[in-house]
Amino acid sequence: MPPKLISLLRNTGLDIHWEKSAATFPGNLPFLQPEAIRENGDWANLPPNAINFAIRAAKQIAADPDLAHMAWHAHRLLFIDKSTQNSATRDWPLLAPVLGNYGGAFYLLIALSGIPQLRTYHQSRDIPEHITRLTCRDTYVWAQQYHDIGIFKNDRFFHPGNPGAWGLCTRILSWLLGHLNGDLYRVGRLQYKIGPFRQKMRAYRHRTSTHLCLLCESGLEFRTDGNFNGAGEREDPQAWTSELTETATHIIGNPIHPNGHAQRQPVGLPRAHWNCVLTEGDPILEIHIPEDGPMAFENCGDSLRQVAEFFPKHFPDRPFKAICCTSWLLDPTYQALLSKNSNIVRFQRECYLFPLNSRSKYSGRERIFGPYAHDLSTAPRDSSMRAAVLDHIENGGCLISGGCLLWTDHLDKWGTQFYLHQSPSPQS
Repeated sequence: MPPKLISLLRNTGLDIHWEKSAATFPGNLPFLQPEAIRENGDWANLPPNAINFAIRAAKQIAADPDLAHMAWHAHRLLFIDKSTQNSATRDWPLLAPVLGNYGGAFYLLIALSGIPQLRTYHQSRDIPEHITRLTCRDTYVWAQQYHDIGIFKNDRFFHPGNPGAWGLCTRILSWLLGHLNGDLYRVGRLQYKIGPFRQKMRAYRHRTSTHLCLLCESGLEFRTDGNFNGAGEREDPQAWTSELTETATHIIGNPIHPNGHAQRQPVGLPRAHWNCVLTEGDPILEIHIPEDGPMAFENCGDSLRQVAEFFPKHFPDRPFKAICCTSWLLDPTYQALLSKNSNIVRFQRECYLFPLNSRSKYSGRERIFGPYAHDLSTAPRDSSMRAAVLDHIENGGCLISGGCLLWTDHLDKWGTQFYLHQSPSPQS
């Protein structure tokens, strides 16, 4: 490792395996050349001023042998050797001490350097070019945030360099590796990836009506309002604990109402009529919501219908049992705060909601308030959502995250609130 970088990189994860990088350093780095940056930047939908900024950053990096070696080292770890876990890049350092205003552009260039590999993989899966471009667009979304308000750390946004610089923070680089490694795809308005169902819950489907019932595993502690005890930093002295038992004839447990709240009164599902269709660890199709505009209700429904065909067609080797999302947007509290016609409320009411053990008191604060997140007393009431959330918080309320489930064979019922309108008694 170059001596001038030792103190900056020590114990960050970017300080490992330098010997191999030094031995394989190719000299001129193609991904730092202006032509490559323009091409990759075009695939990422970067505007011309961002591409030009990245080109200037690359010129400074290429002119310094130590920084050029570090660029090759990062590229090799992520896209050639692939020995670094995505999450490990979160510990990679801010590079302002050696690159000044171009510190974040270093990581933007590393992300762009993975796009040729992504394109090759997408072509091998016969993925349409418009899906590839839409997937790559997330690089622009986060580079734009870096440009506009900086990076989020220690409960506040700040600019590592001068305001108006283009770049990425290492937390976002970790997220973008999901795209670049072929795990995450944007189809229409929403993004998707295959992952395990991480909730201690089971979903059961009625054999004839196709209705769903979500039961809690044993040992989960809930408040009397149906949220996890401790969610949003709220404890309930009258909290209760879920139980799930199985007999020869019934599965007996505490259900989750489709409105997202656990119920203390147990139900018994006759084994003869109900099949378990989802349990912890089963493969699901995770929904992620890109940060680039409103999540129009019709566009979300269209995206879900498209992806129900996209994954089986292009990834028959990656089956999934349900579609799932966990997000601050899925706190059922928003149904009391926002208009029934708001996109968030309408989306929630098309899903089977479930509670999350979210300890944060103000989940989604940085997404709602951006640069005002660290001091809500300065936050403007310039949207109905911001105004409603500020009123809610000022009145002692909190915001927690939530989750939801959908099944592909119910997507033709999008717009009918299918799960909410199920039979109120699943015990048959």
